[in-house]
Amino acid sequence: MKNASTYAKRLSSLLKKLKSQVDVPDHEPRDPVEQIVYAFCQWETTTRQADATYPRLMKHMVDINDLRVSDPADIIDALGDRCSRADERAARLRLVLRDVYEAAHGMSLDQLREMSKREARTFLDNLSGITPFVSASVVLLSLGGHAIPVDDQLAARLKRDEIIDEDATLEEVVSFLEHHIKAADGLTAHFLLRGYVEQSPAAAPARKTTKKTTKKTTTKKKTTKKKPTTKKKTTTKKKTTKRK
Repeated sequence: MKNASTYAKRLSSLLKKLKSQVDVPDHEPRDPVEQIVYAFCQWETTTRQADATYPRLMKHMVDINDLRVSDPADIIDALGDRCSRADERAARLRLVLRDVYEAAHGMSLDQLREMSKREARTFLDNLSGITPFVSASVVLLSLGGHAIPVDDQLAARLKRDEIIDEDATLEEVVSFLEHHIKAADGLTAHFLLRGYVEQSPAAAPARKTTKKTTKKTTTKKKTTKKKPTTKKKTTTKKKTTKRK
């Protein structure tokens, strides 16, 4: 990323500031497959909405395998009216859970714990329908590896506040954050950044730059109309002499 050192200082300042603004919750790791489902409920939305959506979704299902084989319309219905992009979430969830089932011959990803964190990340990134936010969430929150979950709303907020380069791709943002946030600080940084992006709408209007316009004042010269000069008609009388 261009000017990485400048943006790294801004990121550091932001995280310090957020420590006094955001409450970092206690964290209990979820099962990796459960974390996939929860992360899809949180992706491109808020933690508060995810905390409402996830239990509502699972209440409609017998278990996660039932979610895997459910009709997309049933999943959309279970996600609820307030869930944004419900059709995309449903489609992605089914794709990911199908791949998990085929790879693990069941709905368990306990084998990820036996892999290196790099191998586990590669495995997750290669699942059909996965997003960088979801795979990073599993690595960080279930496996205790170093990853920073980033979705488009977080990237947009960081760009708006000029914490990162406005032309950076999502992959570049992920790489930048994971490079400049230490592994030991990853979990805290994740919760701080979630609080940061949820403080106000991510899609904020771009800053307007107002140009100063100097008004040109043109002073009109007062023109006084000259009265038209009328020439006096002089008539010369002829002298007539009377004849006697």
